[in-house]
Amino acid sequence: MAFRALTAELLKRTGASRTTLRIDDTPGQVFPVKAEALAQGINSIAGDNTIPIRASATFKWMDRERRILVQEDLLTADPAPAVDLMERYGGRAQMLAPVEVEGELVGLVSVHYVPGPRTWTDEEVGVLEEVLARIRRELGESG
Repeated sequence: MAFRALTAELLKRTGASRTTLRIDDTPGQVFPVKAEALAQGINSIAGDNTIPIRASATFKWMDRERRILVQEDLLTADPAPAVDLMERYGGRAQMLAPVEVEGELVGLVSVHYVPGPRTWTDEEVGVLEEVLARIRRELGESG
């Protein structure tokens, strides 16, 4: 699967703990996980449906701003992510990117870091932008 390869590449090139691609294309599910790559010892969020994605402050920001959100310390972040991200999965820093097709928000790419705050470099943000463009092309070709 191209999406699994892209999340694995993103994980490797950013030094993240977890990378996830969610696409809102499954009836009855809201932005289900389509691909995820994990560093050793990091918990998956793929099967968790308890965090209401659309209700979260970060999703609302993403839907409004339609650009990459870089957060280096989730304990002091604004907008703040769902508390479960930090408590259950140990996420403490993240980058989020919107996946748009023809102006519609159809997915999210998340890059998480565990266990503590982390400064994301311009190069790492660039890697996310590059992978995001490739995901958009993949969706355009298959959709």
